[in-house]
Amino acid sequence: MKSRIFNIMQYEKHPKSGEALIDEDTIKIALAHKTIKQWAYICHDADVYSAQDEADFGYKQGETKPRHWHIVCRCDRAVELSVIAKWFKIPENFIDVPKGRGAFLDCVQYLTHEDLKQQGMGKRLYKDEQVKANFDFRKELTERAEMRLKYGKDLDEKEQMRHNVMYGGWSLARCEKEHPLTYMEDVERLKKLRLDYLQRRAAMPQLRMNYYIDGAGGIGKNVASRALAKSLFPDYEGQCFFEVGGDKVSFEGYDGEPVIIWNDRRAAGFIAAFGREETFDIFDSHPTNARHHVKYGSVRLVNPVNIVNGVEDYQDFLNGLAGEYKTRDGQEMKAEDKSQSYRRFPIILCLRENDFDVLLNKGVANGTREFDQYIGYRNLAGSFSRVAKELKGRAQNVVEVKMMRPAIEATERVRERETKKIEDPNLIPDEFKVYGEPKEIEADIVKAGEDDGLPFK
Repeated sequence: MKSRIFNIMQYEKHPKSGEALIDEDTIKIALAHKTIKQWAYICHDADVYSAQDEADFGYKQGETKPRHWHIVCRCDRAVELSVIAKWFKIPENFIDVPKGRGAFLDCVQYLTHEDLKQQGMGKRLYKDEQVKANFDFRKELTERAEMRLKYGKDLDEKEQMRHNVMYGGWSLARCEKEHPLTYMEDVERLKKLRLDYLQRRAAMPQLRMNYYIDGAGGIGKNVASRALAKSLFPDYEGQCFFEVGGDKVSFEGYDGEPVIIWNDRRAAGFIAAFGREETFDIFDSHPTNARHHVKYGSVRLVNPVNIVNGVEDYQDFLNGLAGEYKTRDGQEMKAEDKSQSYRRFPIILCLRENDFDVLLNKGVANGTREFDQYIGYRNLAGSFSRVAKELKGRAQNVVEVKMMRPAIEATERVRERETKKIEDPNLIPDEFKVYGEPKEIEADIVKAGEDDGLPFK
């Protein structure tokens, strides 16, 4: 018999002979098999015999039952019952194969005896802390209760995944990792639901950070971009960045990654693809809910980070974003204030053959209007191109993290400046207390019959 879900009960020692039958070490070793994706178990050490037990088996009502273990596990594929029995070193008749929707969580819920039916039978209630699991079982039980109230039924695995994507913000990468078979069977539907979530429900970031990385061709700009992305989101599950290359922008495959890397870009390319107003909106530090027109449609970008790299010197790039240009229909557009582009890119990385700079915009860092000035770390040792050529895996990651430390420090300084705001009225600084009051009180005397120049009489 094959199944994906198994429910096990076994005494720690034989009730009559005292022979050792199972222990926690055996359970842990069995659950370590990669095929088992979710598991939970508990030791019931305070159960007592009921009146029914006394009538059916002759046990004395009220006496404590011998210690026994309940184990529930779910595999990523169907496994033979005999294999599970071998892993746990128990006879097959001590393993149940539950069926139906919600079977796995039904068995998990039994571990604490919290169900009203179990409590009605007078069973001992166990605490959540006594359950050991490799997932947040309480959260899943709570969510299932909410689903039952909302939909009037348990959701099967496919329906649950669809709900998680459309309303819970699950990425496609997470679906594929946690439930590969269900993802494979439903991938096209999940793509549509994920797109619906990103376009309508995903929250916009409170702050969007933009970085520009300049340097000659082959200097390691793409390597530096990826290293920066991974340093910004070291704990992100899966790949944290989505790469856009070329002037014909397409976001096909965008899965809501927190970082968008714009490879080999020029200012003129952004203007040609989006126009200046939309380009400035894409790089707005406090983004709007706008959709952006791209090849084959439009997209709503929810990324908190943009990393742009290109061969243009950062000043040429930023000046180009704000400079004069012609629209596709030949209309001439006047230059904007350069601070509009400079303040949008508070951190610049300038790469050279054997060293690099990390520059922090002075106006953004200090809350002033000095957006055309930069402070920061200069002549930092390191070659991103050599890192990519000579290192890989953990060795590459260790070196890249160290190289990106100044950029992360600059990022934290900007974030603190941009997001740290006073909410308590009692802490309002004195400089704000005179806001709304006239600096000087002037009295204009207007003779009767004269026009006082005011809009209202």
